[in-house]
Amino acid sequence: MRKTLFLACLTIGTSMANAQNITDLSVMNSKSTEAADLNISDTPAIDNSIFLHPDRVRYDHRCFQIEGKDVFLFSGTFHYFRVPQSLWADRFKKLQAAGFNCVETYVPWNWHERTMPASPDDFSHIDLSELETFLTMAESYGLYVILRPGPYICAEWSGGGFPQWIMRKRPAKTKYDVWLQSDDPEFMKWNEHWYKAVCRVAKPHQITEKAPGSKGIILFQVENEYNRVNWFPKSAKKDYLEKLAGIARTNGINVPLVTCWTDESRNVGKGTLNGVVDMVNSYPRWQIERNFGRLVDLQMRTQPGKPLISGELQGGWCCELGWPLSWNQDGLPPVQTQNITLYALQRGFSALNFYMVVGGTNFDDWAARQQITSYDYAAAIGEDGSINERYRRFVGLGDFIRQHGTKIAKADLTPIEYTATDPAVKLALRRAPNGDRYYFLRTEEHYKQHFGSIYTDGLKIDFALEPFGSSVYYLPAGQTQGEWFPKLPETTVGLSAPPDTLELHKLGEWDDALPKKWTQLRLKESVDNHGIYGRHPLYFKTKAKAGRTLEIGRIGRGAVNNSAADTALVAVDGQIVPIAYETKESASYKLPGDSAANKEVEVVILFESKGLHHHTNYAVEKFWHNGPTFVRQNGCELPLSYAATEERQGLKLSNAIDSQPDKGKQQKKPLLKWYKYSFDIPADRPTQPHLRLKQKGNGFIYVNGRCIGRCWEQGPQNAYYIPECWLNKDKPNVVAISLRPTNLGMGIEDIAVIY
Repeated sequence: MRKTLFLACLTIGTSMANAQNITDLSVMNSKSTEAADLNISDTPAIDNSIFLHPDRVRYDHRCFQIEGKDVFLFSGTFHYFRVPQSLWADRFKKLQAAGFNCVETYVPWNWHERTMPASPDDFSHIDLSELETFLTMAESYGLYVILRPGPYICAEWSGGGFPQWIMRKRPAKTKYDVWLQSDDPEFMKWNEHWYKAVCRVAKPHQITEKAPGSKGIILFQVENEYNRVNWFPKSAKKDYLEKLAGIARTNGINVPLVTCWTDESRNVGKGTLNGVVDMVNSYPRWQIERNFGRLVDLQMRTQPGKPLISGELQGGWCCELGWPLSWNQDGLPPVQTQNITLYALQRGFSALNFYMVVGGTNFDDWAARQQITSYDYAAAIGEDGSINERYRRFVGLGDFIRQHGTKIAKADLTPIEYTATDPAVKLALRRAPNGDRYYFLRTEEHYKQHFGSIYTDGLKIDFALEPFGSSVYYLPAGQTQGEWFPKLPETTVGLSAPPDTLELHKLGEWDDALPKKWTQLRLKESVDNHGIYGRHPLYFKTKAKAGRTLEIGRIGRGAVNNSAADTALVAVDGQIVPIAYETKESASYKLPGDSAANKEVEVVILFESKGLHHHTNYAVEKFWHNGPTFVRQNGCELPLSYAATEERQGLKLSNAIDSQPDKGKQQKKPLLKWYKYSFDIPADRPTQPHLRLKQKGNGFIYVNGRCIGRCWEQGPQNAYYIPECWLNKDKPNVVAISLRPTNLGMGIEDIAVIY
């Protein structure tokens, strides 16, 4: 929107409001706070001794220097493990075109080491080839890299990145009740195992290991959001961080180390944590000043001398069962991206990473507990690679940062008196050493447009802001006319066919036959001990007395971080037995039959896990195992056999148009059913296909021998991205869907492909 600066005077109406410069003084609710406390102009210089290669990469209290030149890091999160590798180039091109000069990613341990190693010295099951390819490709697109290998990553990812097998390494006696993320000696051995593997790949990709001018890893993060962990003493947490940092350094990491939301790493005067920058993570939605501003104030007070870096700045949000989809959530419109970015610049940030910029998918069963399959995140580059209005905002912001980012970071936040005709619009000034001025105008009122005038510095600045709008007026030193930023690119108009819908051809519908082969478990043994780490539905069977109560241990409602309950469907003689009563840790079923007859019946159980939670704590560790905690009757545990057939059947059914499900014993009322379809995509048009699905029941979706992810009856997702690289162009595409019944039954009500 075009705006012009006028120097003439104007009669001001009664709606005029007076205001101080916007420095978040109100956020702290402290009258003793002075504006100078929130400026960094007088902070002492950083001693080069904290950098291993200060000639290649260092920072001062303002920003980063790479090979002696100030650099503003403009970064976006891209999870390579959520996007098929053949589509990475497309995503990198779009990141580059939007003006990003850096990319950030987690490295999930469980993704790269899926089979349990024999010992911490056994690296035979780690495959980091995808990470190697990702780093190489990022460099080829001219991007620096912020690498975040955990070991804990959160990311709404199964187990927060920890392998399912890790708890089998937990000793009987541990230092604390919670083992994960602790400085327990045995746990540290496994952290070192993981870091050694990652560092071996990361080391040659650091910019310090490359020729000057090369791109590569510029920051390496240890741990992640450690403030969330409040069940260890601070001394133990600091010890843990020091050990992780030491392992990274010992294994060749020599770029600056960072943490995020981790107080124990701030301002450590000596040792491996000396020089670590703790980054700000913030998802403030509409409350940018109040929520993000408070974190910035805290950062400046508790970490003087360090540059302001955002490890995660809101680029959208995720979606759990029953929530609105990301783009339908409140407080996430593209205008919010512009507002929060300009606010960060106003406060003096010199490095911004937006989480997420590239959306992705929780393929297969990698989603954390009760997360949906889509991880689109309302990101600028969508799950399917499409770009949107948020992307357009980033293009304008990226161009502004490229021209002025380091100059603004080096400028001082200057107290300024002003008068505004609209009290909802606030003003801040950053004045560069050469006299250039950057006037930041913004509002947090998001229901109406804002227009009027601001009088300051002998200037009259006419403004017109959209709801929740923000912009910057740049006035060069000695000039009377400036220009407005960001300059957004024009929206594009082109030729394209409208979205089309393909009806699917139904190939069959089958009750899932009971498995023919079962594996016996020892008492109190879980399927984890047999290398079954996935969270696909599992069959169990046992013998129990008819007419009596069967109790099954499982995660109940609210038992793990207020999440939904796991489901154990119990069948006897082909009939599903309802739950009689339940607690947070078990469900009880009254088995049919006459208890006086003392007769044994075969009980078949289909167990549906809602997934492994992405946070760690005592409850999560307690229920870390896969499958039932116990199956017992009259207080005695019953012997169990298991069969893991659902995933194999889904891959088989969807791999060929003529494939059929395994034959075997049928039940009167099946615990699981299969639905199979086919479709052809026209070869003459590009496509970003989605499977539209409305169903009763929960299950998994398979396409052409790959698992797309879970489908939940509860919703909200009813359109599932099918990566175009997984489509057949010269033969039919095959879809197989498994469903287990809910209270509403099971069945497909609507299915089509949108492309």
